[in-house]
Amino acid sequence: MTGAADTDLPGGWEAAAAEYVLGLLAEDEVSAFERRLAQDRDLEQDVAAWQEYFATLTAPIEDVAAPPQVLRRLEAQLFGRARRSLVGQIMPYLLGAVTAGAIAWAVNVSGLLGFDDDPDLWADLETPSRGLVLLAHYAPPSQTFMVRRDAGDYPEGRSLEIWMIPEAGDTPVSIGLVAQDGLTEIPVSDEIAAQLPGAGIAISDEPEGGSPTGQATGPVISLGQMAPRDE
Repeated sequence: MTGAADTDLPGGWEAAAAEYVLGLLAEDEVSAFERRLAQDRDLEQDVAAWQEYFATLTAPIEDVAAPPQVLRRLEAQLFGRARRSLVGQIMPYLLGAVTAGAIAWAVNVSGLLGFDDDPDLWADLETPSRGLVLLAHYAPPSQTFMVRRDAGDYPEGRSLEIWMIPEAGDTPVSIGLVAQDGLTEIPVSDEIAAQLPGAGIAISDEPEGGSPTGQATGPVISLGQMAPRDE
């Protein structure tokens, strides 16, 4: 993921990607963002992900027409007398309210404004013998677990599986597989999210497609611990 330390934009490059897609950045911020976008593949992926996400908010919704008597009653209650084309009069306000509501909902869910008190969690996962350098990142606002491969080759014909080891020392739980290319992004359940702070994160070398038993069958090649850090 792109970090926040190398930019003055509020919330860092990840948050700026969503605001860029929504058209909320100031003109000078847009210029700075697009200069970074031209040379940062991770940032391009962030922008593409946000574009796809916000596109779902505008999916077609079937119109349901209100019965004429309902509109007449609303006119009588609001204005004391019938007015011509009430829908035409209030439509601009309705559209504005719907748009503002959709944006507010998206911002709240994505955590762009930072209302969530839970900090992001990180873990360095390195395997010097294989030249692998991975960075695990959990974002509480979107409840997404991410892994970025910074160095090393993905093992051919094998899968790298991510395991959470709860702080209490319970049985490891599979979070998913490290993507062979690009950024790994895995939505996690409420149960796993609650156990991630302080938990251990292990990467095991498994048969292609992941462990067939629900437990690690291959060697554990990397181990780290999820914790907050200065971004």
